[in-house]
Amino acid sequence: MCAKPYLIPPRPETLIKLSALLKAPQPDLDAVVNTIKADVSLFTVVMSTANSPLFSGASQFKTLHQAVMRLGLKRLFTLAELILLKRSLSKTGRLDRFWDTSTEVAEIAARLAIQLSRENADQAYALGMLHDCGVPLMIESYPGFRDFLGAHEAENHSALSLKEREVFGVDHFTVGADIAEAWRMPKDICDAIRLQLNYPAVLLNPLKGVGENSKTLFCLVLLAKNISERFRRFWRINSPRSETYQLKQALEYLGLSEVDYIDIRDHYLDELISTN
Repeated sequence: MCAKPYLIPPRPETLIKLSALLKAPQPDLDAVVNTIKADVSLFTVVMSTANSPLFSGASQFKTLHQAVMRLGLKRLFTLAELILLKRSLSKTGRLDRFWDTSTEVAEIAARLAIQLSRENADQAYALGMLHDCGVPLMIESYPGFRDFLGAHEAENHSALSLKEREVFGVDHFTVGADIAEAWRMPKDICDAIRLQLNYPAVLLNPLKGVGENSKTLFCLVLLAKNISERFRRFWRINSPRSETYQLKQALEYLGLSEVDYIDIRDHYLDELISTN
């Protein structure tokens, strides 16, 4: 039974202004900082993200200017997108753990990109933030979707998306890709969100229009989700029953052995534990 159609929220004026500033040949950093300062939620999250243990290390930034410089303008814009998307989905109720985990996954994915591949860390960060952004919109648009997710949390991506389409007429991966496209995210990121529909088969077989960069980015985020889930014991889609199946193909695609990955994962877990 299909409920009402979902409506993708428009890009807010603040995001449009930031986008224009960042597209300038030489972005005006003072103008960027002043735009963020005018928005309390943006200011707060930018400062807290820049000072998070995974991001800042031992450094602590006291000014917004320092925080913006540390994050970098590309990553700052992605962070602003998620914050403003969160605000636009005000009817979903409290999803604090969802948003907090998205930020954590993004930070880990960016570091894995530097460590394991030649992919752009900013792209890995962006995908980590937005790969599941269809979930809040589905909760807002479709009655019962929150309970549906809770009842099917052990499903792998392909099985979950199939059941979502049977019940609601659409799946949250497609919705997330539609949001990313509407908010003008890079094609590689949009494709990586959408290819979750066919994971892990898509990693083994060519898919027209989906590049290797998108596949690599998705694998990095999948590993980051696994690390985050181990630390927080929370992720609403993956569970221990589907974990091995989910990761096997991703590790093979990245050319990473299970033993090497466990060493990497344990290093991140030790770091997370020691800073919390």
